[in-house]
Amino acid sequence: MSALRFLPMLLVIASMQVGLWAALCDIFALGGRGKRILAGAQLAVAAFFVAFMLASRNGLQLPPALRAFVVEPLLAAVVLSIPLMLLLGIGLSLARRLPGEFSPGRRIFLSGAAKGLIGATGVAAAFGIEQAELQPILSRHEVPIRGLHRDLDGLTIVQLSDIHAGALMTEARMRRIARAAMELQPDVVALTGDMLDVSALAAAPFSRAFGELRGKLGTYAVLGNHDYFAGPRAGEQAVRDAGAVLLRNSGARIERGKGTLFIGGVDDPSRGGLGVDPWSALRAAAPGEPRIMLAHRPALFELCASQGAQLVLSGHTHGGQIALSREWSLARLLGPYTMGLYERNGARLYVHRGMGTVGPAPVRLGSPPEIALLTLRAV
Repeated sequence: MSALRFLPMLLVIASMQVGLWAALCDIFALGGRGKRILAGAQLAVAAFFVAFMLASRNGLQLPPALRAFVVEPLLAAVVLSIPLMLLLGIGLSLARRLPGEFSPGRRIFLSGAAKGLIGATGVAAAFGIEQAELQPILSRHEVPIRGLHRDLDGLTIVQLSDIHAGALMTEARMRRIARAAMELQPDVVALTGDMLDVSALAAAPFSRAFGELRGKLGTYAVLGNHDYFAGPRAGEQAVRDAGAVLLRNSGARIERGKGTLFIGGVDDPSRGGLGVDPWSALRAAAPGEPRIMLAHRPALFELCASQGAQLVLSGHTHGGQIALSREWSLARLLGPYTMGLYERNGARLYVHRGMGTVGPAPVRLGSPPEIALLTLRAV
């Protein structure tokens, strides 16, 4: 049954591959043999894509050279064939709609443009894979919190999100991330979901890699949709074995000196979850006590703010993975909050760009992985 969750993605990929095949055959005027060769090549790549997804579900571990030089380039080719097909289809449609016949000269121009687009797609894949593999960039942000006690002024939170432990996020890479986060000596560590990608077998590597990462005042986590995809028990085990406190519509109090701060976490609205209940997450907070909420999906911002959360920490979007800016990002398909800090009616939201990638899409362009360091300021 779980394999059926791949079906919508596979249908999209299949339809795009058929469209790409038709566009290339038309643009380059391929004959019967050329059509068969192209179809065979595309079928082979599509079969590899399906095999990778199924193997990832079963805990696939890849040698570094095979992952870097074979698997990731092929996956990137499949994913980036979607915009390639759209651009070629638009170009072909315009060429046929322009006045005059679809002349040989027009076909030569279109085929040259198609070759340029194919080359650009290859370059984008190479740069996208390289950026996705970068050590996360440290981003620093100061966040004003109403009512924050002076003893908590300057409290630091390291937020990590969307690690996606699995075939493309190795234990060695996660250890490097954990060490970089520990060097910041944070007061609090917040893990905002999607610790795992698609396999329950990634739980042990995750917990080993992050087992020594501790906030001075605590480490807290919520589950994301991919944690439920991998299996909620595996997600829970990964978090707890790593020494973090899992918040599922629940919260905890942070104290330093005479200051207190309440941190809550809502569960993800995935099948098998507890549902989203910000009231329960924050109900133990004292009157007037500052409140922070961990919520994997930024779409929950307004709901959490309506229950008194002054700062919501989210992930989920990966910054779109391909983005020119916050506004021009693929994450806009998920909602208005794509990456970075937002403010609405006195409440603030931070959307983390994440560290890993969605399993079959190993590219980032304009949205590099990050470690977010948030410093709370009393106002």
